[in-house]
Amino acid sequence: MRATPGSLLVIKGHHVGEPDRTGEVLEARGPDGTAPFLVRWDDTGHESLLFPGSDCVLKDLHPTGAEAGGAGS
Repeated sequence: MRATPGSLLVIKGHHVGEPDRTGEVLEARGPDGTAPFLVRWDDTGHESLLFPGSDCVLKDLHPTGAEAGGAGS
């Protein structure tokens, strides 16, 4: 998983009725944009270091290339 500053991370709720948790990636501290990520959580404003698991989804809010309708579109 690779992220850029400004990407949105969503951690799915683990129990029925538990809401998803969202946060903004502030930094990718691994090589080439990989984990761990410094994340600011929307629900608390707290910043923490995250090593994402299988319950984590990354939504890149700044797509590039073909994803943004660039080359090849």
